[in-house]
Amino acid sequence: MHTRRDILQGMIVSIGGASLLSACSGAVQIVPSSAGVMRFFSDEELQLVSRVSDLIIPRTDTPGALDVNVPGFLDGLMAEWANADTQRNQHRNLRDLSMKLGRDFVELDETTAESRLASLDARAFDGRNSQYSAYRSWKGLITQAYFASEEGRLQEQEWVAVPGRWDSSVEI
Repeated sequence: MHTRRDILQGMIVSIGGASLLSACSGAVQIVPSSAGVMRFFSDEELQLVSRVSDLIIPRTDTPGALDVNVPGFLDGLMAEWANADTQRNQHRNLRDLSMKLGRDFVELDETTAESRLASLDARAFDGRNSQYSAYRSWKGLITQAYFASEEGRLQEQEWVAVPGRWDSSVEI
């Protein structure tokens, strides 16, 4: 079991590591995929990742997840860096996430989709269920990808976790 604090520490390390790597000349970089040219996600997976990303980190007075191409970054990350086992696991995690949110999730209006995602988020972080690891994994990847972007690092001033509430000590 990890606490949310452990997850945040991991995010800070990964963001710092990404910043350090980007500061090195000739450093390894992830080439984000562009719309219509995905290398890892299927069309359905891309729609799901895009919708979830947009609801978790929406555009406010700072860029949102879609503005900084979080889905493209994650597609590039999985295509370039993930081994075959990780790729299979992530495809399976996306199928699981799609089932938990409902097959119609990407077509729902924003209020209904946000409500459904908030409900899933509450169950995933209530400290009792391990069956929501796919969602927790993708939420972590989305936030890490966002803060690894230049806009996420430099323009984001206050990140408000949407949907869900903050509880500083939750077993996950």
